[in-house]
Amino acid sequence: MQIHHLRRLLDTAPRYDTAPRHDSGSEGAADRARRVRATVARLARAEPAPLRVTGTAVAVRDGLRRERLTLHSPVRGEFGATVLAPEDGGPCPAVLVLGGKNAHRDQLTGEVAPDHPDRNVAERLARAGFTTLAFEYAIGGGLEPGRLAGRDEGALLAHAFALTGRSLLGALTGDALGALDVLRGHPLADPGRLGLFGHSLGAAVALHTALLSGTPLPLCAAGHLGSYPALYARLLTGFEGAALPGILEYTDLPGLYAALAPAPLQLQYGTEDPFLETADARAAGHAVTTAYEAADAPRPEVLEIAMGHGTHVGHAVDFFTRELAPFGIGAPPPVPAQRIRFDVAERRRVLDRVDAALDTGVLTQGPLVARFEQLSRAWTATPGAAVASGSAALEIALRIIGVTGRTVLVPANTFFATAAAAVRAGAARVRFADLELDGLGMDPDALRTALDRYPDTAAVVPVHIGGIVAPSLDGVLEQCRERGIPVLEDAAHAFGSALGDRPAGSLGRFGAFSFFPTKVATSGEGGLLTGRDGGDLEHVRRWRDHGRSAPGSTLHDRPGSNWRMSELHAAVGTVDLERFAVTLAARRERAAHYDDLLAGVPRLRPHTVPGGTHSNYYKYLVHLDEPADRALLKKRLRERHGVRLAGEVYDHLLCDHPYFADAAADGSGGADTGTEPDGPYPRARRFARHHIALPLHPSLTHDEQIRVVTALRGELS
Repeated sequence: MQIHHLRRLLDTAPRYDTAPRHDSGSEGAADRARRVRATVARLARAEPAPLRVTGTAVAVRDGLRRERLTLHSPVRGEFGATVLAPEDGGPCPAVLVLGGKNAHRDQLTGEVAPDHPDRNVAERLARAGFTTLAFEYAIGGGLEPGRLAGRDEGALLAHAFALTGRSLLGALTGDALGALDVLRGHPLADPGRLGLFGHSLGAAVALHTALLSGTPLPLCAAGHLGSYPALYARLLTGFEGAALPGILEYTDLPGLYAALAPAPLQLQYGTEDPFLETADARAAGHAVTTAYEAADAPRPEVLEIAMGHGTHVGHAVDFFTRELAPFGIGAPPPVPAQRIRFDVAERRRVLDRVDAALDTGVLTQGPLVARFEQLSRAWTATPGAAVASGSAALEIALRIIGVTGRTVLVPANTFFATAAAAVRAGAARVRFADLELDGLGMDPDALRTALDRYPDTAAVVPVHIGGIVAPSLDGVLEQCRERGIPVLEDAAHAFGSALGDRPAGSLGRFGAFSFFPTKVATSGEGGLLTGRDGGDLEHVRRWRDHGRSAPGSTLHDRPGSNWRMSELHAAVGTVDLERFAVTLAARRERAAHYDDLLAGVPRLRPHTVPGGTHSNYYKYLVHLDEPADRALLKKRLRERHGVRLAGEVYDHLLCDHPYFADAAADGSGGADTGTEPDGPYPRARRFARHHIALPLHPSLTHDEQIRVVTALRGELS
């Protein structure tokens, strides 16, 4: 940006649009807030550093317990913090106190006399019954005066961070997130009643900490309200640490506060503050209030006070007393069924790869797709070709096998796409086989009956339900081998799973994988088709590219389609696959934790993964006793406990879908058909009716798992 454009920015009246600059007119307040938080996370790169307490000195005097802590961060080394709490209190509501740039910790906590009457915020909150934690920023006094040469140390640090593509504000926010965890775990703090206070630069840090904390926290911010252009017009130096580089491309300061809704919010500004314009701050406060109202959130407190660049501590104490006592700000956030999380560093890697693709103009079937295929092979032990979706992988495989005019056999219990792919590939009919209940795989006896009934079977498609590669698959493979029938593994659920030392996707002629967002690995949209035969994979590459007779050719020898994976999807997929070992280990660890927690919970039974099978735990499956009403249980878990269960696999058999009504009427369910009160496919039907899937994803915390199991125990007891 040219200099005269910068001057125009600083001279122009601020815009109080609290929406991101690239806003969609139909976007709701919740979606807008989500976008703002995602933008802040990307620009701040504020990774919360796990802080260790390496030293503690405790003193009790004047009615307060003072703990001087030495905290160790892997990023910044050792720094000091102080916890204050009432002398004779138990766990209290707690506030992380973030002072201004020139506020020293000992002044905040009252260890030394404050240079301003309102500086000892932490001490005054502690005397009002709160546990507080204040820590050192370490952005003043760290450099020798000779090296500073009269320059502002904060400004120099901000520029130094900018050279690495980071921001000083992001680094301070990362420290604050780590300190918030220290406070949350302190025995004198009630982890369910936490708040944030910040003044000036500390208010900027507190605001961004609140945006990235993941839970709605009450925030009191003083001396930090207005528009960024107006603030920077007054503070051309020394203010670099209070804003994220590039934020104005997305939203202004009022938009950041608005994104906190519905969290309780108090904003204080002084009419005599030399660093703020009163009219500018007043208009910004109005914009925040309007945005909160649009979000149907409680109205924020915007206090215009006759003071300078300071804090009205009495109003702050009243705010936290009201919002944190006695029961905090409400229930903890819901436990989601699924949570897709890329941390800031991973998101930057995705963006860097997208940028490289845009720079070269190679947006499909380029080096990122090749890299995706290479990374996948580590988990399939079989070459593969990337395609647009798991459904595309199934259809291409069935077209190569050649099912036109013949029968394809699939399990009765699978996703609609398994059977629909056979229909699109030209199969005359799709028929079903019952499952076996140990590994949830296709039952070999039911398959034998179906094969006898349909001697024209062109392909058998077993499915690895929930990420379990069933030991019964060997019986399926043996029967198909004896009859010369190709096997296509529907491994949409099973990337990273294995039967013994044989990975999913390596046991049949083909293995079809999905990388839809709900799967254990994702590219956003995408699929993979594996096969040991090089000729088969060459056919896959031709089918996925409109049936070209050769790469780059304008001649086509088959009715292929656009089943290609784009470079943009591969950018997401390669980053996700590079972390997949960690993902898989996390899923298995959380599954083991559920195993322990669920022992003794009545009226349910966790599904036991058969021996020799290595599941990726795409689903953590639980069987309910017969009297349990699954729909009612899910409703009560959601409404009473904030726990959302994952989707079943599956709640309807394929024969129950209207499209396949002819197959149901045909009665091709195998040996049990027509002889059971539940009708055809009795084992598949029982499983479909009586199982649930608990939330399970790598970012699921142990505390969230305890909430899930506690809720189940309460509803089923």
